[in-house]
Amino acid sequence: MLKSLFPEKEVNQELSEIRKTAPRFFELLEEKIEGTRYLIFKKTARQLLRKMLALGIMGCLKGLSNKGIIRAINRPSGKKRILFIAGLPTFNLAGISVCLRKTGEFETVLLTENPWLVGFFQRSFDRVYVFNSYADVAQILMASRPDLIHMQGSLRYYFLGVMAKCLGRTNTVIGFNDIPSLTEVPEEDRKELWGISHDAQLDYFSEEFLFQRADGIILTMNTLAAGNALRLRYKSTSPLLEFPTYVCDEFCREEEKYSRHDGKIHLVYGGIIVPSDKPRELFGDNQFLALAKKLLHQGLCFHLYLSPHFSPFQIKKLYQDYIQFAAEARNFSFKQGLPHDEAIKEFSRYDFAAMISIFDGVKLNTFHWETAMPSKFFTYLSAGLPVIVSKEHGNISALVRKYGCGIVVDQKDLDKISDIIKRCDYEELKINVKRAREELSIKNHIGRLIEFYERVCSGNG
Repeated sequence: MLKSLFPEKEVNQELSEIRKTAPRFFELLEEKIEGTRYLIFKKTARQLLRKMLALGIMGCLKGLSNKGIIRAINRPSGKKRILFIAGLPTFNLAGISVCLRKTGEFETVLLTENPWLVGFFQRSFDRVYVFNSYADVAQILMASRPDLIHMQGSLRYYFLGVMAKCLGRTNTVIGFNDIPSLTEVPEEDRKELWGISHDAQLDYFSEEFLFQRADGIILTMNTLAAGNALRLRYKSTSPLLEFPTYVCDEFCREEEKYSRHDGKIHLVYGGIIVPSDKPRELFGDNQFLALAKKLLHQGLCFHLYLSPHFSPFQIKKLYQDYIQFAAEARNFSFKQGLPHDEAIKEFSRYDFAAMISIFDGVKLNTFHWETAMPSKFFTYLSAGLPVIVSKEHGNISALVRKYGCGIVVDQKDLDKISDIIKRCDYEELKINVKRAREELSIKNHIGRLIEFYERVCSGNG
């Protein structure tokens, strides 16, 4: 690194083992940390602009500095302090933080790069800090002394877990959301999708490193079967915990249905939507225009909500065909994503949640689909919605059958969904949704997470 704005010698020393054993990994990681003054200034300027657009000038001025957040983390309070780190914070963190704080034994701090959802997360955490560069993260990690670091990984951000493990001064657990090697998208295609070079390669390096070195691993989006397979692959002894995005009662809402006013059946989907220009064989399960047309032809209404991590500028650039179709089709809408609590409230106005796709021509990684636990399933339960799910979602299909909280459909049934809905007992489905929501509430499971934290901190994993 060239002369930097943080103690470069200490950073290099902490990463020296990676330099020796995996020089390419070190090179990519060093590039991410942005050691030169010019790169840090460039990243900081861009991030400040995003923060001003998302939070307003006053919101930026009131925010903490690096030194301020370090002082806040290190200030004695008599409580255990958990430092959460996430490039794109997933909504499960909000529920975890809410329940930890309710015990009266924990304080929670969130470091994130994404400024667009700060308002939501500020209501769930004691403090939220939007960092300006990864050099900031390095400085905070080396200077702060939390009781535990919980880094929530997602594609393109697993290197933050490596930074936390190498530069942090306490035990580190890693929450695996989408596990890079289990996603059905090859490395070169994932780089094309996100438009950032080297990120896929860095994700794979980070996955192996974290399975071998993390003090604990939390599986957010996959079952223990997936975690155990990866532990075997990487000869890992890190303790595992399966802890999906359970329902948080504080966010549950049920509003009056749109169908009470127009007599139509409304389906909703909220989550990742892949632009139509990406290869269908790789991304077709998350491309929904063809499905929308099929559902509308049956007289159904279909509503799409993007992931809330997309900015308005990205939406306008990437989804013109969806925007155009929404303008032309009366029973179809395409909307910007909402914070978790607002999404649940809005989704509850619909009749069914959709976890269905047209899989014709799509390459499926069967193991991934059989072990996946998408967070949207728990969001739908929070909104009181029965779930219509393709049988290819093996794990979710099993949960829907177990609780009787929805309808599992085959590909040959996609043209008959309207008829299938009319034959179902909707009131019974709603009763079963409430039962599933209660059993899958985070309040019933937070004790397992606290015990896992304690195991990690005591070194008895």
